[in-house]
Amino acid sequence: MGALYSMPADVFDYGAAFSINLGILSKKEQEKLHDTRVCILGMTAGGVIAVMLARTGISSFVLIDPTRYQPSDLNRDCGCYADTIGSFKAEVIRDMVLGINPQAAVEVVTGKLGLDGLKPYVSSCDIFFAQSDDLAMSVHALILAQQMKKLAITVMPSGMTAYVEVFPPRSDKIIDPAEMFGAPSGMSYHELSSFLRNPLNRCGRRWHITEGKWRVSWFKRWRDGKEIEAQLCPILWLGASLASMEALKYMLGKWKRVKAPRMLHLSVAENRVRVEKYRRRSYFFEKFISWTFDIGLLGIGKRYHRYTARRLMRELDIMEKQEIEGKQARVPPMWHWI
Repeated sequence: MGALYSMPADVFDYGAAFSINLGILSKKEQEKLHDTRVCILGMTAGGVIAVMLARTGISSFVLIDPTRYQPSDLNRDCGCYADTIGSFKAEVIRDMVLGINPQAAVEVVTGKLGLDGLKPYVSSCDIFFAQSDDLAMSVHALILAQQMKKLAITVMPSGMTAYVEVFPPRSDKIIDPAEMFGAPSGMSYHELSSFLRNPLNRCGRRWHITEGKWRVSWFKRWRDGKEIEAQLCPILWLGASLASMEALKYMLGKWKRVKAPRMLHLSVAENRVRVEKYRRRSYFFEKFISWTFDIGLLGIGKRYHRYTARRLMRELDIMEKQEIEGKQARVPPMWHWI
């Protein structure tokens, strides 16, 4: 990619660069964006968000990601090119931001952080984006940001669908994002991480197939920890764009805004983007399942657990066979209601 920010910072004209924004924003609003500080954990969707916000004139960033670009990142990461493979993601995105605005202040963290290490960076920002590939870390980081009264946002892309969740600052109630995709609330980081890796619990995340349009064979390998989540670049970038727009709306205090527990829900295969409460039926189903599995009388909970596991595996096997035969995989009727 070469040098991305050869223009000296003292030559760069911020007003000229972002003057077209004044067709929509007032000069005072543009100044507010200039002074906004953004912290982003995770540079996949987070890298797209950083570049978009830099192009609106936001000029202060903390970019956190301990990983380097791999060839498999070429399909969706805006900073991944043939000549950036092996580079730290956060450093590449920093260079892209400075290539847009040489006057921007960009702090990069390439070390792995725990929640305690993350606190000072969240504390110093106006907007926090949780985009870590470690979903349990993103969940707990969003809770941390809410506790610190920061605007917290995440986009969760999956195949042909994505969910944009916005947690406004100074909310009366702290919302556990785990509840919004059917996981029990109140789990520690390690408990939630273990829960999310469990193959049976992964089987329950069937919207990856119904809305994300994953191939069943890929879903089964992901269930067993052999593949990463399937994603397409346009869906990830579309979700990142909507998340960026929500950040701008909140910082400017104008236009209609999304607020948890209502989410932006992208169903691109059905040509649909809507704001809705997130998966209420799945939430109550998971509560029912958790209660049933805990029944100790006559071993009912354990037997029902084994029955559920066998049924979920059998349904996926049938659908995979249909897929291999070149047929449209038929989704079990119950999947439409759970």
